[in-house]
Amino acid sequence: MSIKNNTFIMKLLGCALIPILTLIIVINLRSTPTPSFEAVSGQSYAWKSEKWTLVNYFAEWCKPCLEELPELNELAQAGDLRVFGISYDSLSDQEIMDLKKRYQIQFPVLQTSSLEILPMSLPAVLPTTYILSPDGEIVDVLHGKVTIEGIETLLEKHQHGKS
Repeated sequence: MSIKNNTFIMKLLGCALIPILTLIIVINLRSTPTPSFEAVSGQSYAWKSEKWTLVNYFAEWCKPCLEELPELNELAQAGDLRVFGISYDSLSDQEIMDLKKRYQIQFPVLQTSSLEILPMSLPAVLPTTYILSPDGEIVDVLHGKVTIEGIETLLEKHQHGKS
């Protein structure tokens, strides 16, 4: 065979392989599970959701953290967004459940073992609150005590694409 024919055959094979490789990639992406995490209750959640998500790092020794719990409970009970808590301290599931009961936390608190797969790292300041879009992307990070009004304002800003 001549070099011209070899080049043509190689180009032809390359063109034939592109749709096959694309199909393989698409199948792999679809079969990749959505990252999920578990609450101490044992229930699993996915980062992607039809709702916006609020993730709050707190600690029992942090006074502002404890002061904002009623606001977070109210946001969780309203049902307009998902609210999750994360204990800053590495506690066992039982210790976290005791903490939930002691402070009447009415939203899921994540297992310490789930923290490795979270899209956020351990904050340097407490309380720290992350706002995630329904796609599971972090769109805001708040340091310090949050309020219902402040969270609602932020959500409205992000939902309407204003900066």
